[in-house]
Amino acid sequence: MRRIFFAAALLLVLSCRQESLGPLNGILVVYSPILSDYIDQGGLDEIKLVVETVDPEQVFSFAFAETQEFTGMLKERRVVLFLLSEQDAEWMPGELQELNPGILSGNDLWALNQQVFGVFVDPSGEESLPEDLPALLLDAYNNQLRAYLYKSFVSTSMTSEARMDSLGEIGISMDIPKSYNTHRWLPLEGFAQYQRQPDDECLLILSINILRPDAEFTMENAILAREAMARTYFFDAEADSVDRARTTGTPFSSGGFQGWEITGVWRNPEFLNAGAFTSRVLDTGEEWYILDMEVYNPGYAKEPYLREGWIIMDTFRKE
Repeated sequence: MRRIFFAAALLLVLSCRQESLGPLNGILVVYSPILSDYIDQGGLDEIKLVVETVDPEQVFSFAFAETQEFTGMLKERRVVLFLLSEQDAEWMPGELQELNPGILSGNDLWALNQQVFGVFVDPSGEESLPEDLPALLLDAYNNQLRAYLYKSFVSTSMTSEARMDSLGEIGISMDIPKSYNTHRWLPLEGFAQYQRQPDDECLLILSINILRPDAEFTMENAILAREAMARTYFFDAEADSVDRARTTGTPFSSGGFQGWEITGVWRNPEFLNAGAFTSRVLDTGEEWYILDMEVYNPGYAKEPYLREGWIIMDTFRKE
């Protein structure tokens, strides 16, 4: 009987918790006052990641609160990082467990879909932050964005009747969020395009292209293939090109296939517009698969939307 009562009480407590709040890329740093100089003098530079889009963009959005200020709705933030000196150890939540050397972690302490980390820091700054911390914070950001795409938007996976008869026809599967509308569907040409418009000034274009090129699989040829796809299938994009000087590529593998992950800038001199894109171009031996997210968001952030593309592309499988 006691176990049943405890389980019911725990369920009641969990059901009363709200969903975590704040920017999807937000990190609330709860710190010991003695660490103020450490933070001001660049102690957190190691976790201030940057992604090159049209311009360099900070990956995380940081907010700060001293330990005594950590009350109320601040406790419901999506990702919380406790940065404490040893003398303030009593402020470290007891629910946190060691995840990696020097890093404590816990989930859903004060809100649902919340991730909390804890690190003890030497105020002298003689010791670096744990080397795994940036990757863990990046994973937390990806988790928040993934939940937003596939839960908040009531996404469909390939089990949805609305998508079952689509990508399967061209021999692949990808979990396309329900918020993306099918814009072009050309299965005989191995092309599909989905679009999402977050606001009046922003447009996201998610494209899939399967082709059989007679060319060596190099990064430059992968860029040329992406460029040709845009000029052929995108609206008013006959003059589109990829700015080689502002584009980077790294070897990549997905679904058992090798390829390139390319991120950079597209531009159209005819219409005097430009934006960011990210592509994964995979070589299956007989075909190339282009998975592409193009972002048009003039004057505003592109990084969150490129990351949205990466998360969707992570679901790619060849049937």
